[in-house]
Amino acid sequence: MLTLEQTMLRSQMNPHFLFNSLNSIKLYIINNEKKNAVHYLNKFSKLVRKILEASSLREISLEDELETVSLYMHIENIRFSNKIDFTVDVDRDVDVNQVKIPSLILQPFLENALWYGLSSKKGIKKIHLHISKQDEEFIIIRITDNGIGRAASEKIKEAKVLKRKSLGIDITKERLKNFSKDYLNSFKVEFIDLKDEGKKALGTEVILTIPII
Repeated sequence: MLTLEQTMLRSQMNPHFLFNSLNSIKLYIINNEKKNAVHYLNKFSKLVRKILEASSLREISLEDELETVSLYMHIENIRFSNKIDFTVDVDRDVDVNQVKIPSLILQPFLENALWYGLSSKKGIKKIHLHISKQDEEFIIIRITDNGIGRAASEKIKEAKVLKRKSLGIDITKERLKNFSKDYLNSFKVEFIDLKDEGKKALGTEVILTIPII
């Protein structure tokens, strides 16, 4: 378990993310955009603190998790020139303070949507996070993007000389498996390819079904 959590932390705090985030802030300083530099530096430092704090906890409240991923998306959006439309929708019957989930499980799926679904897409880029209750035993988290789709993304990755393997998803599945061992209910992670009537890719939806503590 300890090895798994340490691997998770390395995945969340990967050097690429840290370097690129700080480099974006550096560009604001170079361009003498002091207000933007201070604003994003504050966001970045708060995100790093929350990731380090959450990494020592087996589970956290859904409210804390949503705050962390909102900070993450805010930072990543710098690199997309703030062109990502990220929205969160929580059903009224979901108490984000009471619901507990494994810490830091949503970021890898959002990262996947950003860099494999939206980075090569032209035009409007959207990610929608929707949280609902299936019943009193399960919570459903849907992450939907309007990206190029998994098939097109795989072709782009295959064409690259340097292929970056996303370990975050595999690590998250292992963590969810360990989290669910204490409950009679199991978890599910589903990837759905969204297509129109002509089979044209409209994006990807990830559905997480997680037992409620």
